[in-house]
Amino acid sequence: MRGNTIFAEGYWKPFHQAFCHRQYSQTKSFVGVAIGLLEEEGKLCLDDKIIDYFPEKADGEWQKYFANQTIREMLMMTTVGGNIYWFVSNDPDRTHYYFNEQRQTRPSGTLWEYDSPGSQVLCALVEKLANKPLLDYLKEKLFNEMHAFENATVLKTPNGDSWGDSAMICTLRDMAAFGRFVMNYGVWNGKRLMNEAYLREATSRLVANDESAHYSAYHQGYGYQIWRVCGGGFAFVGMGDQLTVCYPEKDLLFACTADNQGTNLIREKIFEMLEDMFVTQIQKQPLPENTIAQQALSELLSNLQLRSAQGKTDSDFRSELNGSEYACEKNPMGIEKFSFVFHDHTSGEFRYTNAQGDKVLPFGVNRNAFGKFPQLGYSNEYGAVPTTDGFTYDAATSLAWLEEKKLLLCVQIIDRYFGNMSALFAFKDNEVCARFTKTAEAFLDEYQGDLIARKISS
Repeated sequence: MRGNTIFAEGYWKPFHQAFCHRQYSQTKSFVGVAIGLLEEEGKLCLDDKIIDYFPEKADGEWQKYFANQTIREMLMMTTVGGNIYWFVSNDPDRTHYYFNEQRQTRPSGTLWEYDSPGSQVLCALVEKLANKPLLDYLKEKLFNEMHAFENATVLKTPNGDSWGDSAMICTLRDMAAFGRFVMNYGVWNGKRLMNEAYLREATSRLVANDESAHYSAYHQGYGYQIWRVCGGGFAFVGMGDQLTVCYPEKDLLFACTADNQGTNLIREKIFEMLEDMFVTQIQKQPLPENTIAQQALSELLSNLQLRSAQGKTDSDFRSELNGSEYACEKNPMGIEKFSFVFHDHTSGEFRYTNAQGDKVLPFGVNRNAFGKFPQLGYSNEYGAVPTTDGFTYDAATSLAWLEEKKLLLCVQIIDRYFGNMSALFAFKDNEVCARFTKTAEAFLDEYQGDLIARKISS
């Protein structure tokens, strides 16, 4: 966007304009703005001690470093340190868990360290002082006036708090609207909805967040749950590259959803390309009309497809593999047996048996087949809470022949939770070895490791 004008918008099918996408840690920036709204109402001061708002959460005396940690320090992620992985905790209350299990390594207000659990505590503070869920509060204060986030939701933590460090679910245009509001420093359609001073401070470089001497395009400083990035911009950043990037001096905004979990290289490239191709090149006056370039752009945007595994179109080995059953040695995935059943050279099914029973996973060859991933028990509305109602995630699954007797099976989870899993199979005589790898937050854990199997039937 330049100003209020969208000059390019595209979606990789099956995603579309109305799709509500998980924002992951972009949610932290929403929490940071909500804290500013509470400050404006006089319900808190940024230099208040966080423990003063949660006296009921301490099991005994407060540990020494927590005693002085302020709301401002939590917004800036200069906290006591020692990130904790709450998904394996038996404590359903993440605020209680934070105050009693966080490994304190230093006084607050010193080093910057990414503190996702601390952002969740800030969300709990918002909900305690506003006396309503995070999204309801933001709708009341901002979104209803903006006519945005009408179909948005926020997943919950096990005790029912909003999952405030990871789980805002909204459309790409909702993201852009929020970015535009912050870039306008609290004004929407000429009406001030929030004080300017807080948002200018929140989007500025308040603390250095360099993690080494190596250059990083998006470690250019940190504000209040908001990143500074190359090109003089600020950004809301979510795992997998949910990005809203704002350049106030250029009146330029870029937003994207993605699932690039497992690599930060793409994120670095996005920020560098934005700086090189837009921020440094953009002009105040319109460029001359270029109908050929505009047509090429339109065709590109209209033909985007979710990527799939890519390889050879077929293999002579397919007919021999088709329907053959393999029995597995004991393996980390608990897979007892499997087979590949091909409908033709373009599609088929991966059939396997694990601890849950018999599973069927349809795939396309060099293209995605869309359906449900058959593993049961993954979280739905409540993070880290297994489901028991037969719920499964939407998935895109593809297969690619890498060599005559080597194939890659790729699963992309494309639901309110995002993740990916790959399984590489190499066949020799009557044996096969396979390697399963996954990148997903607290699920697909059953799909990582190696196995050896032997053909038992054809």
